[in-house]
Order: sequence, then structure tokens, then C-alpha cells
Amino acid sequence: MVEISYNIKSPEWNKNLPSYKKCISNSVNQTFKIIKFSSNNEVSISFLLTSNSEIKLLNHRYRNKNKPTNVLSFPMNEKIENKNYLGDVVIACEKIIDESYEQNIKKYKYLSKITIHGVLHLLGYKHDTDSQFNKMNSIEKNIIEEIYK
Repeated sequence: MVEISYNIKSPEWNKNLPSYKKCISNSVNQTFKIIKFSSNNEVSISFLLTSNSEIKLLNHRYRNKNKPTNVLSFPMNEKIENKNYLGDVVIACEKIIDESYEQNIKKYKYLSKITIHGVLHLLGYKHDTDSQFNKMNSIEKNIIEEIYK
């Protein structure tokens, strides 16, 4: 069982992506199913759904990149009282809308892709090398195909 908590810091989420909880929850659950993730404990992930301006501050503080990004992941992987806290995923609404439009992808499908990407980072996946990128990208595509078949 995956426990998902949401902290909404931008009104743009309810305005532009009102079904975000359904989309994110389904994406998280499909990610765990397809990569066959299992845990003896309940698993918890927290989502901070925010704006470009706030994610820009976080991106600058934690990655030394002074620009907004679509997603940031902060792995925690701590066990507290039989619960495995995987960490936090931060997503910027405006970036999701803008990038989905630029890439000609439906906004909820793109939100799924970004959610999957963030969760994979919490699970230790990286894309620093071509090999890592190809592996992570392949997993993301498989999960998206499963969700939107």
C-alpha cells in the first residue's frame, strides 16, 4: 500500500489540473506495480504541488540552478514506525502545462510522465550517464504505455 500526501502551494493546480490527485495516484501505483517494488512496510510519498517561482527557489538552493524545472525529488528512504518514507516530489504546475503544450502531449499524460520520473528518482534511478538515461526512459515509457493503453 502506498500512502500519498499532497501539499498544494499554488492555486494553478485546482484551476488547470483539477484531477491531479487521481492522475498522480494512478501514476505512483502503476510505477510500483511495473517495477515490482515491494516493501514489508507501508510506503509513503509526499507531493508538493507548487508554482514555477517556488520550484525555481528550490532548484537554486538544492541544485544550484537558478531556473524553474518541472520536477524535483528529495529521497528520504527512512523507516519510522513501520512506515517507509520514500521522500518528497515537487512539481510545478506552469512547467507541466507549458512543456505539455510544447511537446504536444496531453497535460495529464505529461503529469503522469513527470510523476513517474520523480518517483523513480526516489527509488534510486538516475540519468547521469547514457546507460542510466536509457534505462530510466525505457521504464518511464513502459509505465506510460500501461496507464494510457
